[in-house]
Amino acid sequence: MGYAVGADAYRVAVQDLSAQTLSEHYTDGQRFLRGEFRDALIARISAMSGWDLRDHAIFAAGSDVDLMTHVVDTIAAEHDVALYPGDWYGFVVGSRHPTRVRWGGRGALACLCVPSVRNGHVTDDMVRFLGESEACLLNLNLYPTLRADERRAIGRALEPLLPRSILSISFSRGWGLTASQLGIALVPRTHPIWRAHQTRWEWLSYFYNQLAANAFLAFDHARASDVDAERRAWVSDLLEQRDLPAVETGTYYVRSFQVEGELAPHLKPLVRQSAEGTLVRLCMKPPVQ
Repeated sequence: MGYAVGADAYRVAVQDLSAQTLSEHYTDGQRFLRGEFRDALIARISAMSGWDLRDHAIFAAGSDVDLMTHVVDTIAAEHDVALYPGDWYGFVVGSRHPTRVRWGGRGALACLCVPSVRNGHVTDDMVRFLGESEACLLNLNLYPTLRADERRAIGRALEPLLPRSILSISFSRGWGLTASQLGIALVPRTHPIWRAHQTRWEWLSYFYNQLAANAFLAFDHARASDVDAERRAWVSDLLEQRDLPAVETGTYYVRSFQVEGELAPHLKPLVRQSAEGTLVRLCMKPPVQ
């Protein structure tokens, strides 16, 4: 879902573009990435979560999918990677070692979207799952669309995992900047994965999308949060009209319901089997504002 504020941010991002900007992308652009942009991103994420990320390094790729595929495949070359059951399928696609990328269990790397695309939440079971593996890849995906108090609560739950976590930031969903793609990761400088792959990942960072980064700097999150509140209310009303539980927590984008009785045939494509039984996952599309 896009935002009018996102379109406004793109206009700001291109207004100062010049031939000089393009010429200096691999020099001044890198200083911008690791300086002004990194500081602004960390300030935004820290304000949402309560996390102290000042000692985190930044690296980038063409999109969050490119970046996460690279990280997962780097680990899967030698070790098992564990995905939370029913979460984002994109963690597994593109790996050259698919037999080592598994749903459930534990591994050298555990992966989760925050909140999970499985049901729009971060649960205690998900936190326990992450804690069983040696390192974590946390994709902050729809995180900005949560209520402020819920973002803070999730921040507190995940904070003990930060020293061994790579934070992947998705800009195309949480902030709706889908007209360009940008993959950014923040990783503790003491993390063994960073120390082992720093040179490769810094080289990848030459190919980040600076227009997307500039759009993020111009993005008015307060205005977007007002839109999210309206969308959240729209989804709650829709569910209530259909006599479905109007769950107040989690992102309004995704709602999962446990099925009682026989499932209607037209809902079968939406079924996700889980430990809790049969779940129907609905992806909500409120009006664009």
